[in-house]
Amino acid sequence: MPRVIAITSGKGGVGKSNFAINAGIALAMMDNRVQILDADLGLANLDILLGIRPQKTLEDVVLGHADIRDIVIQTDYRIEIIPGSSGQQSMANLKADRLHDLIGSIMEVSSNADFLIVDTGAGISSTVIAFLMALKEVVVGVTPEPTSLTDAYSLIKVLNNNGFDGKIDIFASMTTDIAMGRTIHKKISSAAQRFLNIPIGYLGCVCKSSQLPMAVKDQVPVIVRFPSSEIARSYRILATKLLGHQGMVIDHEKFWSRLLKMLVTAAPTRNVRTISFNGDSTPAQFEKTIHDILDEQRRTRLLLERLVSQMDQDAVRAHKNVG
Repeated sequence: MPRVIAITSGKGGVGKSNFAINAGIALAMMDNRVQILDADLGLANLDILLGIRPQKTLEDVVLGHADIRDIVIQTDYRIEIIPGSSGQQSMANLKADRLHDLIGSIMEVSSNADFLIVDTGAGISSTVIAFLMALKEVVVGVTPEPTSLTDAYSLIKVLNNNGFDGKIDIFASMTTDIAMGRTIHKKISSAAQRFLNIPIGYLGCVCKSSQLPMAVKDQVPVIVRFPSSEIARSYRILATKLLGHQGMVIDHEKFWSRLLKMLVTAAPTRNVRTISFNGDSTPAQFEKTIHDILDEQRRTRLLLERLVSQMDQDAVRAHKNVG
């Protein structure tokens, strides 16, 4: 069975769909089979971000016009997409029994995947909460805006009030720097600990970047369109953190060889003129850039391993002190 992770938010526009796609691609390039479910059933948009046109969607499955296996799309980026429906209010307000059957079908078709990433709708509608309550891992996207902070906390509160017993993490989006991301987490985590008595984890942040809207316009994931950018690096780090303590060995050479293949095969079909890192790049400069990114990835991995080791040691010491 796959590890199922829901990506959600209290309000729209926080970047959860870009998180799902780019972190999903990073996971796929780390030797994981990844499926992404577009569970924003009324306003699905993953297909638009990827520049694909699904012939059938979850709406056809619900209406009995297609089997769930018929709608799964294999993309150019080693991830599979289960497309949702857009512009159908009836899909956004499915009854509990039909939603239960739909979730069962999705889990069946995803049984061989390593990760099933569920990109839910924003807010606290009954459909969104039903999806989240069916899962054990929820990642909430939050921006520095006061309304986003308030809505994220409200979403967490609703889950808690409904008896959610899984793990909740947040990722900060559209921050000016890493420190702002930590501040956002501290605000939500402190409130949740004080008033709800639940812990809230922190995956990291995605800072503001002019390259993200450019990639969205080109309908190419930013991790592929601008692989050496800071925002691409952020998604790679977030994906690495999602792997958690599973003890998985990441082959970074394969990661970057696959990225190069994506750059070669995907760019022409997306009508992207050129993929340039710093102006006009020669093959030698291009290769050097990739090696520089690879070195940075290795350093990031080692840093994360040291941090995890230190956290484990701190936890052991704290346990001994309590004892």
